Amino acid sequence: MNVQAIPNGSASSPPHTTPHHFSPWLFQNSAILSSNGSGESIQVNELVKKINRLVFKKGFVFLHLLQRTTATQILVKAYPQACSGAELLSRLEPADAAVDLKNYDLTHLMIDDGLSAIVAEVSAISLDGYFLKLGLPETSRVKTLRKAKRYLCEDVNCKIIQGDFVASGKMIDFSTQAVGINIAETTGTGNFNDEKPALLIAERGGTELYSGMARCIYNRLNSFDSRLVLAPGLQQAALYPRQELRNTRQQAGHAFSACFHHPFSRDHIERDICDISLSGFSISNALEEDLLLPGMWVPELEIVYAGYVKMKCGAKVVYRRVDEEAGTVKYGLAIAGMSLEAYTRLSRIIWSSADARIGIFSDAEMDPLWEFLFDTGYFERDEYENIGAHLDTFKESYLKLYRSGQDIARQIIYKTNGRIDAHVAMIRAYEPAWLVHHYAAKNLNDKPRFVSFLKDVIEYLAPYQRQHTAGADHFMTYYRPENDNASKFFNHFVRYINNSKKCSVDSFACVSLVKKFAKKLPEGWMVRECTLGDILKLKEFYEAASGGLLLDAMGINTLGESLKKSFAAAGFVREYRTYCLCCHNQQLAFFIVNRSDVGAGPAELLNGITVIIIEPDILSWAMLAAVVNNLGIFYTQDTIPLMIYPSYFLPIQNIHMEKERALWILHTKAADDCLSYINRVANIHRTGQ
Repeated sequence: MNVQAIPNGSASSPPHTTPHHFSPWLFQNSAILSSNGSGESIQVNELVKKINRLVFKKGFVFLHLLQRTTATQILVKAYPQACSGAELLSRLEPADAAVDLKNYDLTHLMIDDGLSAIVAEVSAISLDGYFLKLGLPETSRVKTLRKAKRYLCEDVNCKIIQGDFVASGKMIDFSTQAVGINIAETTGTGNFNDEKPALLIAERGGTELYSGMARCIYNRLNSFDSRLVLAPGLQQAALYPRQELRNTRQQAGHAFSACFHHPFSRDHIERDICDISLSGFSISNALEEDLLLPGMWVPELEIVYAGYVKMKCGAKVVYRRVDEEAGTVKYGLAIAGMSLEAYTRLSRIIWSSADARIGIFSDAEMDPLWEFLFDTGYFERDEYENIGAHLDTFKESYLKLYRSGQDIARQIIYKTNGRIDAHVAMIRAYEPAWLVHHYAAKNLNDKPRFVSFLKDVIEYLAPYQRQHTAGADHFMTYYRPENDNASKFFNHFVRYINNSKKCSVDSFACVSLVKKFAKKLPEGWMVRECTLGDILKLKEFYEAASGGLLLDAMGINTLGESLKKSFAAAGFVREYRTYCLCCHNQQLAFFIVNRSDVGAGPAELLNGITVIIIEPDILSWAMLAAVVNNLGIFYTQDTIPLMIYPSYFLPIQNIHMEKERALWILHTKAADDCLSYINRVANIHRTGQ
């Protein structure tokens, strides 16, 4: 090319990067320049359209240069200007000033879209400053370069680990078949072995994007560009344990779509969702535009319904399935990190799409709900007498709890023509646990009805707890042992699962204590906030006495500060502290002091004291009552509800037990076991076995 050299305005770019980011670039794939072989031809008007599309996107083309004396081939980038005929004006980068263009011949223009390349034989006309004018040919060739599209990567840091060999670098380009990595440095004592797999970890800004095994395709660690090309493994990468039940998937049609930026390239991706559940969804893609790997994380994604309702979450690609005949590839993604508000919105849409009569309501019409709650015994006689004088305050508190406190309370309501048939109310009682404090249905004594909506509660909560890393991991509910259906189901399931770390039941004696004037405890007796040693003693006792989930679910190891803040944001008080009663430094009993102002229903459970007595043969009722009176300073009400474990303490003290409550706790890891058991029970009932 007999033209003037570009003035030396800047230093040359690093030679071991990529032509898409820097040039000049040493070109080693001269086979694609040949006019022989496969490839369709396009006319100059089509080439002009492609070029103008790049102009609109502020993109670039590659210019192929051939050094006259050494036959060295290089690529440089050129930014085309608007084109209308057979001549093209392009701007060159100042970085290419390192190339003395007088010693090179311009031979080809190339446009690479990641899957194919347009190759056009061009001729240089003139060079004025940084602007090069060249002539376009009448016809050009389109060469298919790859089976799967290659995507250029941006700011993706990589680490490759193989035994004692460790290398770090930047991801240059990506396809599901090959990942190009520019190696910046190697550490460790080992050498890279091309024959063995290596662990590839990719991240951006401290957020992991991918982790998986890969095998080497090309090793150019000791060449001019210090590059590794790895083929990532395509095995499934489950986010949740394999034994979990698969949530029922709904065909989404074109109602749902997934929108996100590709983790590696940051290109905007929008795909229709094929099927969806509360745990995850699948999308499909043309095979030549294969874009996701099993094990890849999508940190920010939007599930969009009807083009309007948007639910943000993260997702992990758990599988990739190829249909060669159809020429498509399907990806399964597991939902992770979805807020409770977004999760509730998604559950409403999915349930309504399934033609269910169930929904999560924050703004239900209250008059039908009050009527239903009275009909089904939500207000026990003594409870209603307590709130009768403060009825307006109670109603206001209930509305505020379920309308404002979206991250602390939920109610599931079943309706037919506006009539409420069943109701489940739950509250985030402790940092690690949701408490289902009310469940009722018309004809609740009908066993199938009771079991069916218990199943709905678990199906609603379980997927969220599995995919939300900060979520509580226990479900708990109290029930009266004399309730035949509840007692039979809960107790039978505990025996069925036979693992107290998955599900447990503990019984409590309930009594209300009227506060009296607090008195100083006798010499040698003291109440203190629990120390680490006290907690270990409590765990040792409970493990031997029950071995269940009570202490974990109540979060005695946590201060519950985030829960306290969540309730405060909704206008409520919620906190709990654990105290220890000692006699001459011997631990006798523990007092979990719960404080809340959420109103009737959960009030007895969240605004009272749970007492765990580890020395029932030593502690007397009189001393226990004295301790409760001292702790009564935390309460404004005159009567303090007590729940005492073990439940036989009151009878041996000849104290009247007002009622007995059983506390059933299910760990989220056993949610699928519970759903399997419910299906089994329902099937037995249907078949009459």
